[in-house]
Amino acid sequence: MSDLIGYQERTTWMGQETLTLADLWPDNPRAMIVGLNPAPTSVETGHYYQGRAGQGQLRKLAAAGLFGLPSGRHFEEAALAARVGFTDIVKRPTTGEDGVAKAEVAHGSRLLADNLSARNVGFIVCVFRHPVKALLGTEGVPGMQEKRTSWGAQVFRMPGPYDKRDTVEKMLAELTERLQWDAP
Repeated sequence: MSDLIGYQERTTWMGQETLTLADLWPDNPRAMIVGLNPAPTSVETGHYYQGRAGQGQLRKLAAAGLFGLPSGRHFEEAALAARVGFTDIVKRPTTGEDGVAKAEVAHGSRLLADNLSARNVGFIVCVFRHPVKALLGTEGVPGMQEKRTSWGAQVFRMPGPYDKRDTVEKMLAELTERLQWDAP
């Protein structure tokens, strides 16, 4: 009998057993949401982006039309129904970015690019800045990135959770326009 809840999984990350969140790959992905690594609170509950900032970012993505808005705190089912999945660069949970080693990012970036390319993911949403740098070599600025991944995917960097309202509205309008190209 498994004691795992939600989307928790046990895996080996760089030689260490760790409890983390499973990658959620929809069939024929329309988009993938990529994070740096899961927060301990998210792993504890077995659901992606359970912190205040992450919840706000996912609500913004739902408002932009990436997927439907769920009735509670868990966005995975609504996202998967819209062919949008979740993954992280680094599988080891930490409280903040300072707890993630450069070697982990380098290792995870290679695995991530291989997985995204193999599944022919053409659109990637980065909730925070770190995955943009891992995928494109630069953090870029919020919004649609001019540079594409090595396999041709387009990357959107979310505005920060505390950015000015007009910046957030402008970037989300850009996302909404992009999403109209390939509505589910």
